[in-house]
Amino acid sequence: TSTQEAMVDKLAENAHNVWARDRIRQGWTYGIQQDVKNRRNPRLVPYMLLDERTKKSNKDSLREAVRTLLGYGYNLETQDQDHSKFRIFRAEKTYCVNAEKWYFELEVLTSGQMRVGWARPGCLPDQELGSDDQAFVFDGYKVQRWHQGNEHFGRAWQSGDVVGCMVDLNEHTMMFTLNGEVMLDDSGSELAFKDFEVGDGFIPVCSLGVCQVGRMNFGKDVSSLKYFTICGLQEGYEPFAVNMNRDVTMWLSKRLPQFVPVPLHHQHIESALSHSPEPAAFSPPKGYCRKLLHGIHLNDTLLYSLALFSWDHC
Repeated sequence: TSTQEAMVDKLAENAHNVWARDRIRQGWTYGIQQDVKNRRNPRLVPYMLLDERTKKSNKDSLREAVRTLLGYGYNLETQDQDHSKFRIFRAEKTYCVNAEKWYFELEVLTSGQMRVGWARPGCLPDQELGSDDQAFVFDGYKVQRWHQGNEHFGRAWQSGDVVGCMVDLNEHTMMFTLNGEVMLDDSGSELAFKDFEVGDGFIPVCSLGVCQVGRMNFGKDVSSLKYFTICGLQEGYEPFAVNMNRDVTMWLSKRLPQFVPVPLHHQHIESALSHSPEPAAFSPPKGYCRKLLHGIHLNDTLLYSLALFSWDHC
């Protein structure tokens, strides 16, 4: 399929990058011709610059590996969300709940890629929700539940739908509703997740793709919840923000350049320091290098900027 071919391309690129990294560590550099004595190799270039014959050879071998894994029943999927194409919103960590039964809603204003549910306070801003053990979420665009991977679950949402997110920390279960109706897994169970450790507790969380809009309602005003009285109230759940005097403080994932010192003997970065007020001149490294977004002098220390993810107030 086209998805599997895209995966083969990514695997081929990754395999080349790993091979190139190991060669660079061994002191190899680029050369027009293969020269074992002087450690030069014409293939020590970025993957996109490889000749088509080499690319095809790499893809053919990896395509066979993928077919073998599929033949043994493994399910291979590419990562759904790219860091630059989604933003995570979560409640302030101080609002963590570790007992009782809680409920909140997400109104889906656009029908594209979003995930919503509950996360541990240690969830990271650069990890897609549900790809690790920190979040338990539902994706109504892909019709999947996510926690350390994904499985088919529930029904697809449409613009205007409302998802109810329920967690029972006494019984260690989670459920999701769509417009007041409990969603089921493929076996007919109402439980989206069960038998999880409570640990430090949970907070509401959601992620939005590009140009997607959703409205989280924590029930500070209980009457504003659209389906709580239909499914939630009678089962003993409480709105997440019940009895709160102010709105829940929210944090969002943010990508900003942060300056860090360049190590004196970095194997992939070479720099030329000067006392001029102009930005430092970067000499091309041998082999691969990490992309330098910005460079500046500060007290004779060259700082370089990398795009790092962090949490910021909404």
